[in-house]
Amino acid sequence: MNTTHKVTLLTAFTISFFVQPSWVYNNFWAKADFYDSIPFVVPYFVYATIAALLASATCEIAIRFVKKYL
Repeated sequence: MNTTHKVTLLTAFTISFFVQPSWVYNNFWAKADFYDSIPFVVPYFVYATIAALLASATCEIAIRFVKKYL
């Protein structure tokens, strides 16, 4: 993994940590009713970190797809 690849993934992580798509934010944080049924509290930092990890993984998969097939 070269430096450009690492910087791209770090940028994707940083941006997606602070900015989530509205459907992700609405379904999993703002209007999520299932948080009332779980026995623990999920802080916003954990939610944002998980969203950023998923976005970074998606970016990694897209990079690998492009390198392999295009």
